[in-house]
Amino acid sequence: MNHRIILGLLVFLTGMGCVGNGGKPNVFIIIIDTLRADHMSCYGYDRLTSPCIDSLAVKGTLFTRCQAQSPWTLPSHATIWTGLTPVSHQAGRRADRTYGLDSELPTIATILKGNGYITAGFVNVAILRNELGFANGYDHYSVNMCGHGRAGETIDEVLTWLHENRGNPKPFLVVIHLFDPHSPYSPPDPFDTLFCPEGVDGVDSWEISSDGTVLNPEDLEHLINLYDGEIRWTDSQIGRLFSGLRHLGIAENSIIILTSDHGEEFLEHDYIGHGHTLFQELLHVPLIIAVPGGRHGVSDSSLTGQIDILPTVLHLLEIEKDGNFEGIDIISGQIPSDRTMFSSGCELIFADRCDSAVLDKENVWSLASVLKSEKKVIMCMRTLNGFMFNLTQDPEEKLPLTPDEILQQELEMYWSTPPTGRLIHVQSDIIDDQLRGLGYIR
Repeated sequence: MNHRIILGLLVFLTGMGCVGNGGKPNVFIIIIDTLRADHMSCYGYDRLTSPCIDSLAVKGTLFTRCQAQSPWTLPSHATIWTGLTPVSHQAGRRADRTYGLDSELPTIATILKGNGYITAGFVNVAILRNELGFANGYDHYSVNMCGHGRAGETIDEVLTWLHENRGNPKPFLVVIHLFDPHSPYSPPDPFDTLFCPEGVDGVDSWEISSDGTVLNPEDLEHLINLYDGEIRWTDSQIGRLFSGLRHLGIAENSIIILTSDHGEEFLEHDYIGHGHTLFQELLHVPLIIAVPGGRHGVSDSSLTGQIDILPTVLHLLEIEKDGNFEGIDIISGQIPSDRTMFSSGCELIFADRCDSAVLDKENVWSLASVLKSEKKVIMCMRTLNGFMFNLTQDPEEKLPLTPDEILQQELEMYWSTPPTGRLIHVQSDIIDDQLRGLGYIR
């Protein structure tokens, strides 16, 4: 563990002990939008971007190889909610149509509510709103249409809700989605100049031409500096949450899980943003799980994914499975060394820039990837064109190889998996406007 993590220990160290009196622990799931694992200090980044989150890693297990199941918000959150891959739950966007989460699918909120939990969700983007099925099972569900810069307000809202409900004998499930690292990169003072001495200086996002060309590549370092400032700002608000949990006497009886929905591209493969490729800058996300009385300071290099969050929570709470999840318990169980992890759901963003044999505009929605050990295959499932990378020898995915036939067959099996959820088309001008405003569609 990086020695700088010690700087964050005081934020969280005193807060978690064993579950008392045989009661069920509270569950907090913190999802930070657009957060790359490799830009966090607990994952080895050379800047101290996440001291408060680092302290959580010291109190729990940090999974170093967690894969997002999709490179954008809607399908990734549906995976976290259900423990299913995008092929199974079908939430996402294809052919200019938005599909929500099937209300008949068991989710973490519906299952825990059915097992005596009070459930609350606090989210900060329109595509997680009620109409798309994400509020199902929540006793309280707060949605901000566009929550950039609202990390502080959201944590205030969470702490207020916890204070108002602290006398309730039932345990809590609290899901918190913070949007701030998402573009535009404009952290508040003093985080705007923490890694970027000149501050925002009028440039907080990429300039894109009508054909998708990036017009200001010279601002790459500037925008990365601001992005890192956004992470540190968000981290400071998570520190406030941890302090609040201790103050309310909740921390010592709470499971805390922190993850992200996807990462962000900064021209690594000539792309920016997210949603349109399956490279590791979009799929490698953080996953930290701290359990009362559980493992401390563990770094686990087993292959894991967002699909594992729900099955792990159910196992920790000793709740019988209420559905056929595709993930596994990664805290108490043995994670197979030969595990495969699938990702898909590239339905959006800059499809007009996808000009290779695999990433063409017509077929971008049918991209899928599989990761097994050090081998990763990305393939268009319509044309079966694809390439493979050895992530040990080529972690930046610059040297494409001929796909392994066995991995290609596994991808074909994944793509042909019968869906578990129904296709729920959601027609909403508000949602389309929000997606357009975020740069997801044109």
